[in-house]
Order: sequence, then structure tokens, then C-alpha cells
Amino acid sequence: MGVIPLLVLPFFSFSIEWMFLLTYLLAYPPFMLFMERSTQNLNRNRGLLLLLHFLVIGILSSPWAELQFNGGTGMLGAFVEDVLVPGRDITRGELVQAQTLLFGLLMVLNEANIFLRYLLQVMGLESLGTKGEEVDQQEYSTGRLIGLLERIFVFLFVLLNQFTAIGFILAAKGVARFQDFKSRTFAEYVLIGTLLSALLAMTVAFIVQFALVP
Repeated sequence: MGVIPLLVLPFFSFSIEWMFLLTYLLAYPPFMLFMERSTQNLNRNRGLLLLLHFLVIGILSSPWAELQFNGGTGMLGAFVEDVLVPGRDITRGELVQAQTLLFGLLMVLNEANIFLRYLLQVMGLESLGTKGEEVDQQEYSTGRLIGLLERIFVFLFVLLNQFTAIGFILAAKGVARFQDFKSRTFAEYVLIGTLLSALLAMTVAFIVQFALVP
């Protein structure tokens, strides 16, 4: 995973900012491993790493920096146009829209989950089973997948202005967990987690929607 971001380097012209980006991308994986050594503050550290990403990439993408694309970007764009939309040019506005949608989708897939876990940890809520015991790995993975799908659907429905459908998604999750709600502690945990998850997905969707307005 640390190698994948390095693939963008050949598409930028050589400059001081290019060297800074190379240094940052090479230093990030070992720094991330160091930050994740503390399991007690794992979610907090991941959130800080995400903010660091936004800060560094934001600075390099700003008018203050001189990081510029080279000719390889045009060739890659022409190849993508020939494969996806032959006989038609992709405008800059369409490219920005696609990038914005992809950014929002990636945010609700992973980064929202990091923020959600940190919020639950701050609130003092732990992952509980139906009787208060720690959940096993299979139950934990299943719950994480359900939350991931839930955020994807909420994100898409907000962009499509289908707010009623969001209620059906949340209701379907409640029906699936109906038998487990006999435990009040578990029911409250699921309710808080579901509401926070939906709120995060809606927030990202509204930000993306605002960014897409001409």
C-alpha cells in the first residue's frame, strides 16, 4: 500500500515540491507503523494521520506550491478517453466531478469508520455482544461490513435526493437485529453507532453535493 501513492510521481514535473512529495510518501509508511504501535490510542492516531494527509496534500495542491503536471498526464488522459468515451473529450469539469465523487465515496468507506470508532471510544462505548460480552471476530467483521454498506447507501441516496430511502435502510438494519435488542446495553450501542454512522455519511454527501454545485 505504501508503493501505490508513489505511482503518481512520474506524472509531475521535477521540482522542490516534487522532492518534498517523494520524501513524504517514503516516510509515511514507517511513520504510520510507528503511530499504530499504541493500540490504546489507535483510532486517535489514525485520525491525526488523516489530518496530516489533508494538510500536506492541501499545501502541495495550493497556488503557493509549484507542483505541476507533465506531459505524461495528457497521454494518460487521452488513453482513458479512448477506453471509456471513444470519440469524445472528457472536460476538466467532468474530471473534477468524478474526483469529487470518488473522494466522498472513499471517505465514507474508510475514514468515516475511523472517526466513528474514535467517537464511540471517547463516549466510553465498547463493542458489545447481545449479553454484554466482547464480540467474536466474525461478529465484529459482519457488523463492520453492515456499517460500511449502510454508509454507502446513505451517501448515494443523499446525492440522489432520495431521503425517504434512508429510512428504509435504517429500518432494515433494525429488523435484522430485532432479537438482539432484548439487551438494552446492546440496543443503545447499536442505535448510537447507527445514528453516528448515518450522520457521518450524510455530512460527507452534503459536502460533496455542495462541491458539485457550479
